[in-house]
Amino acid sequence: MKSSTRVAKGKIVVEPVAQLAPDDFPLGDWIPGRRRIPSQERSLRTRKQILAAAETLAKSEGVGNITMQMIASKAKIAAGTAYQFFDDRDAIFAEIYEEWVKVWWPALMKHTTTPWTEANWRDQLHSLVVGMGKVHYETSLRWDIITYINSTKQGRAAIRAILEANIDRYMDWAGPLFRARGYSAAETRAICGLLVRTIRGHWVYGVNTPAEMRELARAAEDGMRAIVEVKLTRASRPRPVSGKNA
Repeated sequence: MKSSTRVAKGKIVVEPVAQLAPDDFPLGDWIPGRRRIPSQERSLRTRKQILAAAETLAKSEGVGNITMQMIASKAKIAAGTAYQFFDDRDAIFAEIYEEWVKVWWPALMKHTTTPWTEANWRDQLHSLVVGMGKVHYETSLRWDIITYINSTKQGRAAIRAILEANIDRYMDWAGPLFRARGYSAAETRAICGLLVRTIRGHWVYGVNTPAEMRELARAAEDGMRAIVEVKLTRASRPRPVSGKNA
Protein backbone atom coordinates (compact mmCIF):
# COMPACT_ATOMS: atom_id res chain seq x y z
CA MET A 1 0.00 0.00 0.00
CA LYS A 2 1.29 3.44 -0.90
CA SER A 3 1.68 6.10 1.76
CA SER A 4 1.68 9.85 2.21
CA THR A 5 3.51 11.96 4.75
CA ARG A 6 2.56 14.88 6.95
CA VAL A 7 4.24 16.81 9.76
CA ALA A 8 2.69 16.57 13.23
CA LYS A 9 4.33 18.19 16.28
CA GLY A 10 7.64 18.42 14.47
CA LYS A 11 7.63 14.76 13.42
CA ILE A 12 7.09 13.26 9.97
CA VAL A 13 4.08 10.95 10.09
CA VAL A 14 3.66 8.30 7.39
CA GLU A 15 0.03 7.52 6.61
CA PRO A 16 -1.18 4.69 4.35
CA VAL A 17 -3.12 5.74 1.26
CA ALA A 18 -5.91 3.36 0.28
CA GLN A 19 -5.70 2.33 -3.36
CA LEU A 20 -8.78 2.45 -5.57
CA ALA A 21 -10.05 -0.77 -7.09
CA PRO A 22 -10.96 -0.74 -10.81
CA ASP A 23 -14.50 0.40 -11.60
CA ASP A 24 -16.81 -1.73 -13.72
CA PHE A 25 -16.59 -1.41 -17.50
CA PRO A 26 -18.98 1.43 -18.41
CA LEU A 27 -20.62 -0.10 -21.50
CA GLY A 28 -23.14 -2.91 -21.37
CA ASP A 29 -25.01 -4.42 -24.31
CA TRP A 30 -25.14 -1.11 -26.17
CA ILE A 31 -24.73 -2.34 -29.77
CA PRO A 32 -28.24 -3.18 -31.07
CA GLY A 33 -26.96 -4.72 -34.32
CA ARG A 34 -24.49 -7.09 -32.71
CA ARG A 35 -25.44 -10.73 -32.84
CA ARG A 36 -24.51 -13.24 -30.18
CA ILE A 37 -20.74 -13.67 -29.86
CA PRO A 38 -19.97 -17.26 -30.93
CA SER A 39 -18.06 -19.75 -28.83
CA GLN A 40 -16.77 -22.05 -31.57
CA GLU A 41 -13.19 -21.35 -32.67
CA ARG A 42 -14.00 -21.31 -36.38
CA SER A 43 -16.80 -18.77 -35.92
CA LEU A 44 -14.58 -16.62 -33.69
CA ARG A 45 -11.93 -16.56 -36.42
CA THR A 46 -14.52 -15.49 -38.98
CA ARG A 47 -15.74 -12.75 -36.68
CA LYS A 48 -12.18 -11.47 -36.25
CA GLN A 49 -11.73 -11.51 -40.03
CA ILE A 50 -14.80 -9.29 -40.40
CA LEU A 51 -13.54 -6.79 -37.84
CA ALA A 52 -10.04 -6.72 -39.34
CA ALA A 53 -11.44 -6.22 -42.85
CA ALA A 54 -13.65 -3.34 -41.71
CA GLU A 55 -10.74 -1.66 -39.94
CA THR A 56 -8.46 -1.99 -42.97
CA LEU A 57 -11.11 -0.61 -45.32
CA ALA A 58 -11.80 2.30 -42.97
CA LYS A 59 -8.18 3.37 -43.33
CA SER A 60 -8.02 3.00 -47.11
CA GLU A 61 -11.55 3.90 -48.28
CA GLY A 62 -12.97 6.11 -45.53
CA VAL A 63 -15.56 5.00 -43.01
CA GLY A 64 -18.54 6.49 -44.83
CA ASN A 65 -17.78 4.71 -48.10
CA ILE A 66 -17.78 1.16 -46.79
CA THR A 67 -20.59 -1.35 -47.30
CA MET A 68 -21.21 -4.80 -45.84
CA GLN A 69 -20.48 -6.28 -49.26
CA MET A 70 -17.05 -4.60 -49.31
CA ILE A 71 -16.29 -5.89 -45.82
CA ALA A 72 -17.33 -9.42 -46.72
CA SER A 73 -15.22 -9.35 -49.88
CA LYS A 74 -12.18 -8.10 -47.98
CA ALA A 75 -12.69 -10.79 -45.34
CA LYS A 76 -13.03 -13.40 -48.11
CA ILE A 77 -16.43 -14.59 -46.93
CA ALA A 78 -19.95 -14.46 -48.35
CA ALA A 79 -21.99 -11.36 -47.53
CA GLY A 80 -24.61 -13.60 -45.92
CA THR A 81 -21.95 -14.90 -43.53
CA ALA A 82 -21.12 -11.37 -42.40
CA TYR A 83 -24.80 -10.77 -41.65
CA GLN A 84 -24.80 -13.81 -39.38
CA PHE A 85 -22.53 -11.87 -37.02
CA PHE A 86 -23.66 -8.24 -37.46
CA ASP A 87 -26.85 -6.60 -38.69
CA ASP A 88 -25.05 -3.83 -40.53
CA ARG A 89 -21.82 -1.92 -41.06
CA ASP A 90 -22.35 0.37 -38.07
CA ALA A 91 -22.61 -2.61 -35.72
CA ILE A 92 -19.18 -3.74 -36.95
CA PHE A 93 -17.70 -0.30 -36.36
CA ALA A 94 -19.34 -0.15 -32.93
CA GLU A 95 -17.66 -3.44 -32.08
CA ILE A 96 -14.26 -1.96 -33.04
CA TYR A 97 -15.13 1.10 -30.94
CA GLU A 98 -15.88 -1.12 -27.96
CA GLU A 99 -12.56 -2.92 -28.40
CA TRP A 100 -10.89 0.50 -28.16
CA VAL A 101 -12.79 1.37 -24.97
CA LYS A 102 -11.66 -1.97 -23.53
CA VAL A 103 -8.07 -0.78 -23.96
CA TRP A 104 -8.72 2.79 -22.83
CA TRP A 105 -10.73 1.98 -19.69
CA PRO A 106 -8.13 -0.29 -17.96
CA ALA A 107 -5.48 2.35 -18.71
CA LEU A 108 -7.62 4.97 -17.00
CA MET A 109 -8.08 2.65 -14.02
CA LYS A 110 -4.32 2.04 -13.84
CA HIS A 111 -3.47 5.74 -13.72
CA THR A 112 -6.16 6.67 -11.18
CA THR A 113 -5.52 4.23 -8.34
CA THR A 114 -3.97 6.62 -5.80
CA PRO A 115 -6.32 9.33 -4.46
CA TRP A 116 -5.04 12.89 -4.61
CA THR A 117 -3.44 14.60 -1.65
CA GLU A 118 -1.70 17.93 -1.23
CA ALA A 119 1.63 16.13 -1.68
CA ASN A 120 0.94 13.88 -4.65
CA TRP A 121 -1.62 15.47 -6.97
CA ARG A 122 0.91 16.94 -9.40
CA ASP A 123 2.67 13.60 -9.86
CA GLN A 124 -0.67 11.80 -10.17
CA LEU A 125 -1.86 14.25 -12.80
CA HIS A 126 1.37 13.95 -14.79
CA SER A 127 1.21 10.15 -14.77
CA LEU A 128 -2.39 10.17 -15.99
CA VAL A 129 -1.81 12.57 -18.87
CA VAL A 130 1.33 10.83 -20.11
CA GLY A 131 -0.21 7.37 -19.77
CA MET A 132 -3.45 8.22 -21.53
CA GLY A 133 -1.55 10.07 -24.25
CA LYS A 134 0.29 6.84 -25.03
CA VAL A 135 -2.99 4.95 -25.26
CA HIS A 136 -4.43 7.46 -27.70
CA TYR A 137 -1.28 7.33 -29.82
CA GLU A 138 -1.13 3.54 -29.87
CA THR A 139 -4.79 3.34 -30.97
CA SER A 140 -4.65 6.29 -33.37
CA LEU A 141 -5.25 4.14 -36.45
CA ARG A 142 -8.79 3.52 -35.19
CA TRP A 143 -9.57 7.19 -34.65
CA ASP A 144 -11.67 7.65 -37.80
CA ILE A 145 -13.91 4.80 -36.65
CA ILE A 146 -14.06 6.16 -33.10
CA THR A 147 -15.02 9.61 -34.39
CA TYR A 148 -17.66 8.13 -36.69
CA ILE A 149 -19.30 6.07 -33.94
CA ASN A 150 -19.32 9.09 -31.64
CA SER A 151 -21.46 10.84 -34.28
CA THR A 152 -24.14 8.12 -34.31
CA LYS A 153 -27.13 7.84 -31.99
CA GLN A 154 -25.80 4.75 -30.23
CA GLY A 155 -22.33 6.28 -30.08
CA ARG A 156 -23.63 9.43 -28.42
CA ALA A 157 -25.34 7.29 -25.79
CA ALA A 158 -22.12 5.35 -25.27
CA ILE A 159 -20.00 8.47 -24.92
CA ARG A 160 -22.39 9.88 -22.31
CA ALA A 161 -22.07 6.67 -20.30
CA ILE A 162 -18.28 6.73 -20.62
CA LEU A 163 -18.11 10.41 -19.67
CA GLU A 164 -20.22 9.95 -16.53
CA ALA A 165 -18.18 6.89 -15.52
CA ASN A 166 -14.99 8.88 -16.13
CA ILE A 167 -16.21 11.70 -13.87
CA ASP A 168 -17.24 9.17 -11.22
CA ARG A 169 -13.69 7.83 -11.25
CA TYR A 170 -12.25 11.32 -10.91
CA MET A 171 -14.56 11.89 -7.95
CA ASP A 172 -12.88 8.98 -6.15
CA TRP A 173 -9.40 9.84 -7.44
CA ALA A 174 -9.08 13.64 -7.45
CA GLY A 175 -12.16 14.42 -5.40
CA PRO A 176 -10.68 13.79 -1.93
CA LEU A 177 -8.33 16.76 -2.32
CA PHE A 178 -11.12 19.16 -3.19
CA ARG A 179 -13.42 17.81 -0.46
CA ALA A 180 -10.60 18.26 2.05
CA ARG A 181 -10.38 21.89 0.95
CA GLY A 182 -14.04 22.45 1.73
CA TYR A 183 -15.75 21.97 -1.61
CA SER A 184 -19.18 20.33 -1.55
CA ALA A 185 -19.89 17.10 -3.42
CA ALA A 186 -21.66 19.03 -6.19
CA GLU A 187 -18.80 21.52 -6.48
CA THR A 188 -16.25 18.71 -6.53
CA ARG A 189 -18.15 16.90 -9.28
CA ALA A 190 -18.21 20.09 -11.33
CA ILE A 191 -14.43 20.43 -10.95
CA CYS A 192 -13.88 16.79 -11.87
CA GLY A 193 -16.11 17.21 -14.90
CA LEU A 194 -14.06 20.20 -15.99
CA LEU A 195 -10.83 18.20 -15.64
CA VAL A 196 -12.24 15.28 -17.63
CA ARG A 197 -13.45 17.52 -20.44
CA THR A 198 -10.12 19.35 -20.55
CA ILE A 199 -8.05 16.22 -21.12
CA ARG A 200 -10.60 14.75 -23.52
CA GLY A 201 -10.54 17.95 -25.55
CA HIS A 202 -6.85 17.47 -26.27
CA TRP A 203 -7.33 13.98 -27.74
CA VAL A 204 -10.49 14.72 -29.74
CA TYR A 205 -8.79 14.85 -33.14
CA GLY A 206 -6.53 11.89 -32.50
CA VAL A 207 -2.79 11.63 -31.88
CA ASN A 208 -0.78 10.85 -35.00
CA THR A 209 2.91 11.06 -34.04
CA PRO A 210 5.00 10.72 -30.86
CA ALA A 211 5.86 14.42 -31.09
CA GLU A 212 2.18 15.33 -31.31
CA MET A 213 1.43 13.06 -28.38
CA ARG A 214 4.04 14.80 -26.24
CA GLU A 215 2.82 18.26 -27.25
CA LEU A 216 -0.83 17.46 -26.58
CA ALA A 217 0.08 15.82 -23.28
CA ARG A 218 2.01 18.90 -22.22
CA ALA A 219 -0.87 21.18 -23.17
CA ALA A 220 -3.42 18.94 -21.42
CA GLU A 221 -1.36 18.80 -18.25
CA ASP A 222 -0.82 22.57 -18.24
CA GLY A 223 -4.54 23.17 -18.65
CA MET A 224 -5.57 20.69 -15.97
CA ARG A 225 -2.92 21.90 -13.53
CA ALA A 226 -4.09 25.49 -13.99
CA ILE A 227 -7.65 24.45 -13.15
CA VAL A 228 -6.54 22.64 -10.01
CA GLU A 229 -4.34 25.49 -8.82
CA VAL A 230 -7.11 28.03 -9.33
CA LYS A 231 -9.58 25.88 -7.42
CA LEU A 232 -7.15 25.28 -4.56
CA THR A 233 -6.29 28.98 -4.37
CA ARG A 234 -9.96 29.90 -4.22
CA ALA A 235 -10.53 27.30 -1.51
CA SER A 236 -7.97 29.03 0.71
CA ARG A 237 -9.99 32.25 0.67
CA PRO A 238 -12.96 32.94 2.96
CA ARG A 239 -16.06 31.27 1.51
CA PRO A 240 -19.24 33.35 1.13
CA VAL A 241 -21.92 32.55 3.72
CA SER A 242 -25.55 32.43 2.64
CA GLY A 243 -28.55 33.20 4.83
CA LYS A 244 -30.02 36.11 6.77
CA ASN A 245 -27.05 36.41 9.09
CA ALA A 246 -24.48 36.58 6.29
